[in-house]
Amino acid sequence: MPFNVIVGADLFVKKEVDRAIYSIIQKKDIILVGNANTLSTKSFRLQNEMEKKLKEKGAKSVIYTELNAKNMALLKKTDIIYIMDGDVSELIKLYQNSLFISLIKKHLRKGILIAEKEAAILLSKEVQWYLKYFLRRKEEELFRGLGILEETFYMNYKPEKESINQRLHQIEKEYQIQIKRLRKQDCYFTTSIE
Repeated sequence: MPFNVIVGADLFVKKEVDRAIYSIIQKKDIILVGNANTLSTKSFRLQNEMEKKLKEKGAKSVIYTELNAKNMALLKKTDIIYIMDGDVSELIKLYQNSLFISLIKKHLRKGILIAEKEAAILLSKEVQWYLKYFLRRKEEELFRGLGILEETFYMNYKPEKESINQRLHQIEKEYQIQIKRLRKQDCYFTTSIE
């Protein structure tokens, strides 16, 4: 089965990554999910730039939306769902929605899911480590990730940062997981476990 999930810390920052993404989006309908991207004018500008760039590079159409229970059916009508990074609490709310989970899983049978940064981290089942150690959320707040990937990711990894290395090793031991470390310029292609 070919890949149907693409994750990265910054998917339009390095020419090799750009080329890989651009070849995938040709003549495709794309929905930009911006639920986590609404808190600042900077985020809004990024969204506008992203729409423009995707269209310039060959996407058939690009629609930006913030998903809610009333408009989630939009996800059925697209080739690519692109979940933008941003405020993780907004993403967590979205990822707990059973309709969203169901629609994403149906979409992955025929389409592609692209997720950046926190959006990508939350695609796996085990997310408590990230919420506890990096976002200082209380351990008893039991949120789940989307649970569609076996892989667990940490974004913007800097190998020279010893404190991060130590923390990630500690987390792997405590949660008995293996964390894939992605640097800012990395792009990872994988397949949903569905």
